[in-house]
Amino acid sequence: MDWKAVGDLAYFHNLEPILHWVISNIEFPAQIPEWLKEKWEQAYFGNFLRNEEYLGVLKTLLTECEKEGIPVIVLKGPALIARIYRDPALRTLSDLDILCSRRDLQQIVNISTRMGYSIMADGDDPAAVHHVAMNRAESGTILEFHFMPYEVIQNHTRFMQLAWDRREWLDVEGTHCPVLCLEMEILFNIAHLVQHQFDVSLKHFLDIAGLLVFFESELNWNVIKALLREFGLEQSFSLITEFLSTKMRLPRMSQTLGLDNNYRAQEEFDASLGNLLALLDQDRLLDVRGVIRGFRMALGNREGFGNKFDYVVKTLLPFASRPGGVRSPDHDFYFLRQCRFYGKRLLLTLMNLPKKRFSNKQYSLTGERAAAKNRITRQLQRIAGPSQLS
Repeated sequence: MDWKAVGDLAYFHNLEPILHWVISNIEFPAQIPEWLKEKWEQAYFGNFLRNEEYLGVLKTLLTECEKEGIPVIVLKGPALIARIYRDPALRTLSDLDILCSRRDLQQIVNISTRMGYSIMADGDDPAAVHHVAMNRAESGTILEFHFMPYEVIQNHTRFMQLAWDRREWLDVEGTHCPVLCLEMEILFNIAHLVQHQFDVSLKHFLDIAGLLVFFESELNWNVIKALLREFGLEQSFSLITEFLSTKMRLPRMSQTLGLDNNYRAQEEFDASLGNLLALLDQDRLLDVRGVIRGFRMALGNREGFGNKFDYVVKTLLPFASRPGGVRSPDHDFYFLRQCRFYGKRLLLTLMNLPKKRFSNKQYSLTGERAAAKNRITRQLQRIAGPSQLS
């Protein structure tokens, strides 16, 4: 066993805390080195302290929103801690994701500003059009306010309506949190993977596995099937759950829902996703195919000519407005930051062009990773629904 590789994978995929729990509570057949056990133990307690800070921020934010009569929904991390992990140290929180309406966005930004947060300058990722991110420099904590669904979700208006109509309440370490209902929680986490073309840490796949395993008897499968069809995520759900059933020995959920599954397509998807998850190279090449797919999908999923035109203008002329119409101190440099981001990735892509045609050398690690992601993107394009390609 290459324990260094195991350690690197555990760190990269945010699984160190839960692996500490596993080896502390379950008889494990392999002799894990003491240095790795100690590393995972430190990660567990470090994550506990970090999450306590995040949950304190969440409690303050919810209290302030309640005072001003602003309805919100807590997404992903805290909701999953309450539902699946129970122990707040087991699930890492990179940020706090909050769903709000577009009309309340500026007011929530104002509340966060009073809490010491400021709108983030764009760094290693392009600005997202579906949320506004804020951070607090001294603590490094991040808030993301989602004022619209992910681009991969069809019928945004319907999604937001169901999110509010079916929201539930959970206690997260003493804080009463509004969350998505179980079925919508699964759908949102599936959409998160597809939005990022599955280029995310393994913890997000474990989240979905946990929801499917621990709540199998409570889930309304007819509702899930209807939601997947309504929001255009049937085939994506099938690909993800079949992958999980193979890698984590879960029941075959796509068969439970009666979804069609192409064996050859699934085999190609499993191999590509396995490569993507195994290759830890931090460099990201310019994914032209993915950028085009994202643009077409976002355009197709917007309702009405006005919304489509507005999206095109804000995408092609990003200096016109930041996402959500919220103005920040670096507003005038927004376009330059976007150019720098894509320029950096383009340069990196040119430096990692395939070398096979020139020599017997194999692709670089960066190139292999990009190739795996490209194969996944091609599959997503093939399963795109008509409205996504309009």
